[in-house]
Amino acid sequence: MTEKAGEISMDTTSINEEIEAMDLDEATKALMKEHAFLTKQAEQAFDEERYEDEISILEMILERTPHDLNAKTMLACAYVSSGYPVKSIRLWEEICEEEPDVGIYSLFLALGYHRQEWTKKALKQFKTTVELMPYNQMAWEFLVECSVETEDEHEAKMNCFGAMYLLREHGIESVKLNAVAFSLMVLNDNDMADRHLSTIIDLMRNGEEEKQDLYENVIRSVLHEIDLAESYEFLPRIREMTDCLSEISDELAEEISGVEMGSEVEAMEKTFPEALCSIIDLINEDCGCDECMRNITSLECSILADFEGYHPELVRLSIEHPILYALHAEFFDETASASDSDRNKQLTKRFRVLSDSGVEPILTRADGSRVNPVVETYRREGPKVGRNEMCPCGSGKKYKKCCGA
Repeated sequence: MTEKAGEISMDTTSINEEIEAMDLDEATKALMKEHAFLTKQAEQAFDEERYEDEISILEMILERTPHDLNAKTMLACAYVSSGYPVKSIRLWEEICEEEPDVGIYSLFLALGYHRQEWTKKALKQFKTTVELMPYNQMAWEFLVECSVETEDEHEAKMNCFGAMYLLREHGIESVKLNAVAFSLMVLNDNDMADRHLSTIIDLMRNGEEEKQDLYENVIRSVLHEIDLAESYEFLPRIREMTDCLSEISDELAEEISGVEMGSEVEAMEKTFPEALCSIIDLINEDCGCDECMRNITSLECSILADFEGYHPELVRLSIEHPILYALHAEFFDETASASDSDRNKQLTKRFRVLSDSGVEPILTRADGSRVNPVVETYRREGPKVGRNEMCPCGSGKKYKKCCGA
């Protein structure tokens, strides 16, 4: 006999003894004993994650005792675990109809609607839930989340700030609700938005270790709002938040780095020439498509054609935004160290590449004016080599199969 089976045997023995002591007829006692045994079997199946077995047992119980509320709630949970969310919802609806004043049942039904992304139904049910359990933090958090999802900003604000006020009266502060409040205020009131971030940081500093995943998700949501609103002045607060974590995931670190890069690009765009900003923007996006590569080449032509004007801007970029300069440092450094003749050759080469692609670049000086470059005529070094002649590199192959491939 396994340990679990032994526990069930002991439990059912104890229950059977209690049933035997009752003043009931033998048939009723037998039914009660069988019911207790099946319930324990269902509980064991749940513990061992044998959800299909649990469902079969519970459905059997409900066939015999259709009003068994405990079996119904267990079955509703089992349906979710087995991948039958709609069955679970229908059962929770039945339970809530039978027990309309029990908040926890209403909460389970609302969560079921939310998992299925039935937002309007979820919103309505969460409202019912907070009426039944006015100080339930989870219910309020999901109610506010649904309000945001409906894109009704007025209702989202009413629910969010109302929830925070009510829970605070009960001594409850919510990291999630403060994060939503920040997102609702970030475009309207920077001082208020910053106060919500301060509250989040205080809660994180005093929070439990097991909430690290929650805190990282909150940081991610705040970071998304900062990037979306381009309110990069709040980025130092993100660093304060990450300092509250024992460690941060590589994914979050990468997201933070990306938003910080966006902040650098925005700051650059305020004072640097448009062509220089555009080339950094394209490289930062790292698209790699042919069109973007041609655009980068065209912008490089502008810098080569008016290097005298762009050179001080490149020096300033390397000092003020070294991370952005590093994105295209190879081209910037080579251009700066090249002679005027070499820069003109590079310009000619790029023009030829663009011309072969059917593109005629429009070049601009650092001051924004147009520039008409003088492009040197291309002169071949050495005699022309036919495609079927031996390659001059000495490989022993025909030119078309070697350097001319």
